[in-house]
Amino acid sequence: MKLLKSLFRFYINSSIHVALAVVALSVLTLLDYKISLNLDLLSFVFFGTVTGYNFVKYAPVAKLHHRSLTNQLKQIQFFSFLCFIGLGVSVFFMTYEVLYICCVLGILILFYAIPIYKKNLRETALLKVFIIAVIWTSVSFVLPFIQENNFKVYQNQMWWIACVERFTWVVLLMIPFEIRDLRFDKAHIKTLVSVFGVLNVKIISILVLVAWSAYKVVNSNYQNLVFYLIVYLTLGLFILMSKKVQKPYFASFWVEALPIFWVMIWYLVYL
Repeated sequence: MKLLKSLFRFYINSSIHVALAVVALSVLTLLDYKISLNLDLLSFVFFGTVTGYNFVKYAPVAKLHHRSLTNQLKQIQFFSFLCFIGLGVSVFFMTYEVLYICCVLGILILFYAIPIYKKNLRETALLKVFIIAVIWTSVSFVLPFIQENNFKVYQNQMWWIACVERFTWVVLLMIPFEIRDLRFDKAHIKTLVSVFGVLNVKIISILVLVAWSAYKVVNSNYQNLVFYLIVYLTLGLFILMSKKVQKPYFASFWVEALPIFWVMIWYLVYL
């Protein structure tokens, strides 16, 4: 039992779970637009997500406490190094355009983690959730088209609407984390929840989900409508259930598992 708990903690803390969530969103893009499942791209997304997240989470800790790291942190460090090697290998299978975009995203992640004038982007008022949403949307929705050299989609108004929708998904996925972190964030960090309050953010989130649901009712066929209503329903339920004091893995496991669950639902609805 202890071994299973230890493996589960490693699975969460090493960012494997969140990486699979980003991969799942990328898979949804490929499925939705009938693009062949590109394992090179999905590997690149997985390794890049683990590397980026663990850099943001653990680089400051490793720098300050490099001589007293716990065994698990050392294991995560080693795992991150392996993923970085995997990322380096997968780079050779990506198009130059994908790499250009990822360089920009990498700089954004760097400034998100490292202070500029004593403050990083993570601590800049209201920016945190939107930076994460930009990165997740770029990786899971934009990169699949760039890798396929499909630049015509940028002339399609419906594609841009879908891009905004994906951005909205990610912002709303972050709400349970924003609510959870309210107790732990430094006083000067202004997040959506700390500025507008938990109740108001929940109300706004539900209204946004209702608006997207109404849009899908008008613009989708039956299968699309069923799938997207399930997405919005599950997302709304988890936002409503979010509290300041949460069970240990409510956000870090269950909320982040939603994109994986959505891929399963897609196959049930469409196949």
